[in-house]
Amino acid sequence: MRITNRLHDGPQGSSHLEDLGARYGLQKPPELTPEIASRRWRELNRLIHACMVLHDVGRDRRPFQRLLRTAGTLVGASRGIFHVRCDNDSSLELAASSGFAKGMPERLRAANQQAAAALKAGKPILVSRPAEASLQEELRWMGEPSCVSFPILREGQSWGVIQLMKSQEFCEDEAVLLWMFALVVEDALPSLARAARAPEPGSSGVVSSTAFETKLDWELECVLWGGRSCTILRIRFHPPLPEAANGALRQARVLRAIRQCLRPTDLISPESSGDLLVLLPETGAVEGQQAAQKIRRSLVQSRVLGEESNVVPSLKIAQATCPEQGRRRQELLRSLESQT
Repeated sequence: MRITNRLHDGPQGSSHLEDLGARYGLQKPPELTPEIASRRWRELNRLIHACMVLHDVGRDRRPFQRLLRTAGTLVGASRGIFHVRCDNDSSLELAASSGFAKGMPERLRAANQQAAAALKAGKPILVSRPAEASLQEELRWMGEPSCVSFPILREGQSWGVIQLMKSQEFCEDEAVLLWMFALVVEDALPSLARAARAPEPGSSGVVSSTAFETKLDWELECVLWGGRSCTILRIRFHPPLPEAANGALRQARVLRAIRQCLRPTDLISPESSGDLLVLLPETGAVEGQQAAQKIRRSLVQSRVLGEESNVVPSLKIAQATCPEQGRRRQELLRSLESQT
């Protein structure tokens, strides 16, 4: 579950974040020097492995969790938080967390100075046993005395920040390796989204409700990865398609007529109620309306549902787009149901 999280500027506003960035920001560039390589060869081996892991993240059901866990493994972190920026610049979403046995403390959901400072500075922030009371309190909620926060950009813009915590003080070498990992992730973001949306070989595009929900949940994650909307359609027939033998044949013809209007990456899922759900990845509201009109036209003109005069008033197509109508599956499905 994601929680929207207001970016916290601290009591002195934006200048407070700049002060934190200047005081705790990483001074070294994200470059692998011979000295770092000799001192941190174990972490360097983990970094190489982490880069290889990225190839599989695109098909993972919990990509943010896996990236957070991989980053934590690089430096032996005991806890971690992964925030992703929302559509506007004033809030973050909690995409993943690890190491919190009792769940994320409410205080960390509401505000996080270190994450905001790292985003503003555009480089890792290392905080260990700080003098500032507000940072001391933040670290108490994090459960460890040392935290490194490093930003991730998407297309040159601030996109997310990963925070890792442990009992030993983070050193600059570790922050350099994490920054290098962030640069690799930034370069991989577009391909991760493409991999997640790639159709399965030989797929007909018609899936079970369980498979549809899994793919929809992942697609909602891709909206955060790639910054594009996604749309769901609910096609409702009055009366519902019959379930008898001839009904199965009729449904196959209906599915064929709809499939002709869709892309290979789009999915259809028949529901027990007789409705059909259609998932349109990387599709905004206007494009979704165009797809719905195309489907309606195909069903009417193909006459798979009967004469046009009977089909037009009995066919209803509802639409819900992420993030406009919601960011979670339940919100989108409720929006569809309210329209039909």
